Parts: sequence; structure tokens; C-alpha cells
Amino acid sequence: MGSSNSSRSMSHALQSSSKVVIRQVKFPGLIRAAAESLLFSFAFLAAGYVSLGLALTEMLVPMVPVVFIMMLSMVFSGVYRPEITNSIMNLYIHSAYGYVLASFMFILSVPLIAPEYATLKFEFFFLFFSFFVINTMRPILSGTDFMDGGGRRTN
Repeated sequence: MGSSNSSRSMSHALQSSSKVVIRQVKFPGLIRAAAESLLFSFAFLAAGYVSLGLALTEMLVPMVPVVFIMMLSMVFSGVYRPEITNSIMNLYIHSAYGYVLASFMFILSVPLIAPEYATLKFEFFFLFFSFFVINTMRPILSGTDFMDGGGRRTN
């Protein structure tokens, strides 16, 4: 009897957490996805050039999976949901959450994708450049209201 109740509560917990995750996932529109992917690509190329001195053509192949990881992390953070993009504070909070997820995935996957990029210098420059570039451009790309007061008042 006790194991049946615990399995039901476990099933209910898994079901409710999956609903939360599914609700978070929202893919960006084609133009916004292309713009943000280009921004991640430029940050990757800049970080590779500054930190490793690599030629742009050498970085194109490893850039693709890294940009995919970054965009997928942003999708799972919920940053593209309409109710998030309507508030600049919500946008920055979800973007920070996405960057925590992206940083974790990036640092774990770079040694597998391209071991020569698995240096502290490159990882720092890429995450630093991309964080500030994306968070500067994301409110503009999403059409966020800059005067929302963080969701505390209406305009």
C-alpha cells in the first residue's frame, strides 16, 4: 500500500515537472533565431581570434555545435516565451538562467567537440563576449518594453 502511494506521488511529481519544462520551451521566430545565432557566432569567432589567434576558417566547423548548444540552452530557459519578452526584468532573469545552463553545457561539451578550444582563456572570452552582446541586443530584437519598471507597474 505504501509503495503504491509513493509511486503515485513520484509519478505525479514527474508529470508536473515535465509540464513545467514543456511550458518553458519556446522556440524563437526565424529572424530572431538567425539574428541571435549570428551574434553567438560572432562572439565565438571573436573569442577564438582574441584568445587563441585562430583563423576564421579554422573556427567555422566547431562553431556550429557551440552555437547550437547556446541556442538550445536559451530555448530551455524560456527566454523566448512571449510573457517573458514583455518585461525587461523577466528577460534578463531568464537570460541569466539560460547562461548558467549554457555555460555548464558549453564547458562540458567543448572538450568533446574541439579539445583545442578547451582552454580557460577561450571559454572565458566566449562566455563573457556572448553574455554581454546577447543581453545588449536581446531586448532590442525581442521588442521588449524598456519602461516596464520590472513588472511592478503598468505604462
